[in-house]
Amino acid sequence: MTKFSLTAGMVPIVLFMQMFAQAALSAGDPVRGKQLATQCFACHGVDGNSLSPVNPKIGGQHEQYLLLALKAYLDGARPNSLMTGAVLDKSDQDLEDLAAYFAVQKAEIAPDRQAGEKKPGPPGGPGGPAMALRFNYGERDAEFSSMLARVRDYEQHRQPDISTGLCRIPEDAPLNRDRDNDGLADRYDAAPTSAGEFVVDHNQDGYYEICNIQQLAAIATLGAAEGTSTTLSFEDRRNRSYQLMADLDAAGIEFEPIGNCGPTGNCMRTMGRFGYAGVFDGRGHVIRNLSISAPERGGVGLFGVLGASGIVMHLSLENAHVAGRAGVGAIVGSNFGTLYYCSATGETSGIMAIGGLVGGSAGLVYRGYYSGRVNARQAGGGLVGDMTGAVFSSATSVEISGVRGIGGLVGLNTFGSVLDSHAAGSVKGSNDIGGLVGVNTDAKVRNSFAAVRVLGESTNIGGLVGFNSQSIVRNVYATGDVSGADAVGGLIGSNKGIVANGYATGDVSGAGETGAVVGVIIEGDVIGTYGPESTQLANLTGESTGWAPNETPVSKPLQYFCDRNGNGFIDPVERVRKNYIWSFGGSQKTPQIQCSDRG
Repeated sequence: MTKFSLTAGMVPIVLFMQMFAQAALSAGDPVRGKQLATQCFACHGVDGNSLSPVNPKIGGQHEQYLLLALKAYLDGARPNSLMTGAVLDKSDQDLEDLAAYFAVQKAEIAPDRQAGEKKPGPPGGPGGPAMALRFNYGERDAEFSSMLARVRDYEQHRQPDISTGLCRIPEDAPLNRDRDNDGLADRYDAAPTSAGEFVVDHNQDGYYEICNIQQLAAIATLGAAEGTSTTLSFEDRRNRSYQLMADLDAAGIEFEPIGNCGPTGNCMRTMGRFGYAGVFDGRGHVIRNLSISAPERGGVGLFGVLGASGIVMHLSLENAHVAGRAGVGAIVGSNFGTLYYCSATGETSGIMAIGGLVGGSAGLVYRGYYSGRVNARQAGGGLVGDMTGAVFSSATSVEISGVRGIGGLVGLNTFGSVLDSHAAGSVKGSNDIGGLVGVNTDAKVRNSFAAVRVLGESTNIGGLVGFNSQSIVRNVYATGDVSGADAVGGLIGSNKGIVANGYATGDVSGAGETGAVVGVIIEGDVIGTYGPESTQLANLTGESTGWAPNETPVSKPLQYFCDRNGNGFIDPVERVRKNYIWSFGGSQKTPQIQCSDRG
């Protein structure tokens, strides 16, 4: 006789009754819901039909069912730390809009992969039909090239020599004297008798000089302390351009991030509207011992939010310790602008969208570097946690740990681009773990590599990318050992995209399906890849692989040559053999990628 559980049987009935009762109250906007859902795409897919067995398919589900589920995560009725973190800052209207978006998507039902079943084709060969890309990268690539050109224009026109004599502040002024009552002591105030100013642009070059850590902090806090006031609004302060005049020590400072998520505290609504919008030029100086602890806050870093017009350039942090809830990075928490030649060492931590340098990024990181530790529950990256933007010519040396979507360079890469970059160190997590990128969805990874030890507890574990979905991975390699439970690969854990021109050399181990190059090929193409057992990698040549042929190719130059000037094109002068992406021979034992050293 079949046993019937009253509790289990009532759950769908109760949900159905609630849906019936609330159906008339639905006011979800699927258009706005899609904007809010971008952070969901990496795990659930753009249409809610996740390609990973780890994540449930939610596309086409009943709208009220989805809404009730989201509210249950928010209220704690359905305990799941990842989903709770994802909806923690959402309003009721946000949840209704999210539910409406995924409800109108078409449900796709695919047969489950049977235990032990392998897709046709070896790990190094084609695994299915060619992938149909769902995202056009042309416009985005042009946008990133434009952002890089803009910051280089600023760099070209800045004054070459800045005298420290411009910091004309009396060091013997009493610390307890604040004549203009703006909250900044006279000893640190460049305009101690004016409540409408705290820094000065002495040389009239358009950049206000930052001479001490107190002035830097005052960009966010001037006139904010009880009993103080200023006529210089935060709006004015965050739109200015500044430059550092000396190295600074932030020890003992309770630092307030510059730029924020606005009155609601939700950057998903305000985007970069309340972020820092000027140009901050560190001029090669270092800020040491920055410490920020805001465990309930989103957008946490030296710059909490960097607006679309914002630029942070030539700045380094040493021994930075930054903690928040979401969108956490040493230099920028939530980035919509450009970081250019910036680096940091230290430790960052939080729940989701946690990166060493940048937490969440819809903008550009060029020549970024981070060394240290990163701790995140989901969407954690050695450089960037959650990205829809781009990372070019950047690197990490990290120890990073988390649960899902964890990568040595980028945790979640959705619609984004990784170019000429690499990662080193160790990455630990449960699902969707990669030496370079954890989850790669509708995205690109090119001319990049990872020398990372990857330790996964569950599914989709790769030496370079954990889960590659509808994305292009080209001209890559991974050298670290990789371990996990299922779908474990030396280069890619699970693939439903294009993987071309690459190799893996690390030891791969797992209880389920594993591969020297790719653990599981769900769909797509794996072309021109090599594992340590199939070929002597040291004997490969540019001609035999086709990666660097003797006769220079005339078509598809971006697949063969480095873009040395970063303009998004391969100029005629760059179409020469010495500028091939791959180099062979010499004292090296395996082929190497040589684009990341570009100036």
